[in-house]
Amino acid sequence: MKTIKLLILSTAVLVGTYGFAQKDISMPTKGLSPVGQLTIEPGLGIHTNFGTDFLITNLVQWNPSKHLSIATHTSFNINNITQRSFNGIITDFNFSINQKFGIGTTFYSAKRSHTFLLMAGAKYTTYRETLDDERFDQVGTTVTSFSPDYGLMYSLKKEWQKYFFTYRMYVPLYPWPTKSSNILYLDGNVDNVALEVGIGMRIK
Repeated sequence: MKTIKLLILSTAVLVGTYGFAQKDISMPTKGLSPVGQLTIEPGLGIHTNFGTDFLITNLVQWNPSKHLSIATHTSFNINNITQRSFNGIITDFNFSINQKFGIGTTFYSAKRSHTFLLMAGAKYTTYRETLDDERFDQVGTTVTSFSPDYGLMYSLKKEWQKYFFTYRMYVPLYPWPTKSSNILYLDGNVDNVALEVGIGMRIK
């Protein structure tokens, strides 16, 4: 199962990157301005846990200098959207809100930019489940939790007039290796790798 997950993840990453890749990312850009650029980039995405989560996301990125990037990333996650009833247990709601801030660098090519960010923040998760079985009284419980959220993000922009198409990949560094060096924790990382696409625009 772990091998299948890693294979699907690798395929998704390669397909997404291939559509935008450039041989030389050090060429001076004629489109995207490398200095003083502020962008807003709403998008949609999934986690690589076989697509059971649906993500509504937004990245705001500011480049105060040519190769310095500062960003904030917000994500609203509808978790286990296809798994709402199991063995008499009904999931009434299950969602997470992620808020991260990051710093990194950007490289430019003709009408494209490639940004690499180190991100850190927190994740709030809440869900409610109800026991729906004729043999028992109906009862429900709600669980909430906070957890750290940090990792590496790759963001690619492909210019289209004032707007641009954007592709992002976020690879978490939690729980492995920061919580534990046990390789079994890697499943948690793989399930939370995020792949996002969207359309952004330059504010200034």
